[in-house]
Amino acid sequence: MSAKGGSAFGGKKIIIIPSIIALSIFLSGCSLSNSVVSKKISMANATVIKTSDSGTTWSPKIKIDDKKTIAGIDVLSMAIHPVDPNIIYVGTMSNGLFVSKDAGETWAAVAYPDKAYGLVFDPNSPDVLYGSGVLNGRAKIFKRLAEGQEWQEIYTEPADGTTISAIAIDRVNSNILYAGTSAGVIIKTTDGGKTWINLKITPSLNKPIISIVFDVASDAHVFVGVFQTGVLETKNAGATFENITKKIEINGGASTLYSLVADPYLAGVIYAGTGRGIFRRSGGETWDALNLIQSSKAFPVRAIAINPKNSKEIMYSSAKAIYKSTDSGVTWATFQLDTNKEVSVLKYDQTDPAKIYGGMRSF
Repeated sequence: MSAKGGSAFGGKKIIIIPSIIALSIFLSGCSLSNSVVSKKISMANATVIKTSDSGTTWSPKIKIDDKKTIAGIDVLSMAIHPVDPNIIYVGTMSNGLFVSKDAGETWAAVAYPDKAYGLVFDPNSPDVLYGSGVLNGRAKIFKRLAEGQEWQEIYTEPADGTTISAIAIDRVNSNILYAGTSAGVIIKTTDGGKTWINLKITPSLNKPIISIVFDVASDAHVFVGVFQTGVLETKNAGATFENITKKIEINGGASTLYSLVADPYLAGVIYAGTGRGIFRRSGGETWDALNLIQSSKAFPVRAIAINPKNSKEIMYSSAKAIYKSTDSGVTWATFQLDTNKEVSVLKYDQTDPAKIYGGMRSF
């Protein structure tokens, strides 16, 4: 199929594939899908949830219009506009991208490849949005320069079979982005995606990169989460990496990593969500286990979020419950989720941390 529309970027255009066209036609009411369906809105079929009272109550946010919802999607990623928090994007497993411009009350489909693994706004030019996805079987990274504009392809994998499973942007110099693949490869750009370099990991891990986070004190200090394997650290912007997994104190042996986040205020502090609880690295070389509710440690910690205005407030998900601490993990409040899915992502509204969003998916 020939290219349709598309803004040139480095001589490239995005091809609008038939599946995206079909999705747009469907959302106009011309067809029917199992993923976007006419269903009563309830917590049981929620795929996006929201709290406006710091987690005391949660509500489903899945409405497209009076007849359709996004009840059937699996959420892989979420990005909240850093200046206008009413604008929220969610990336899905097989239904592309959806956007809300009213803080989650209603959603609309965005023309985009089916799989949307990563989404990040440019913190210095907030209308710029980066996303990773799979187009015609090939993993790619895209860039959108402004709301409503078309996506430009800025990176492609050489063959089918891999995904761009993580993407992160430098908060100081937003021309710097890191991306990781499902094959354990890490790449970096310093010019907003015009050119990329490969970052060498020795020995190669060959496991999916699930998270890339920056230390708040230095943009050259970066941590990388490797799925069910552990954590890598670089203090020189990716020139070299150290595998610091062995330093995580986990009973029974090697780490089973599912999530990784950095503290928004404290230098060197990161949190690793594993199959055996949450471990915190407090600036030094050692890790300490948070005193979680024991029953929650029987399930993977798939999502962690830190209040952007108060790093003593921590939230995490385990199975079909959300846990919140306001004292750095000493005590926990619990919130039951009567849902069919589990939380895959937790995001605070940067301007109003009482508002928190959760993306849901089946595991």
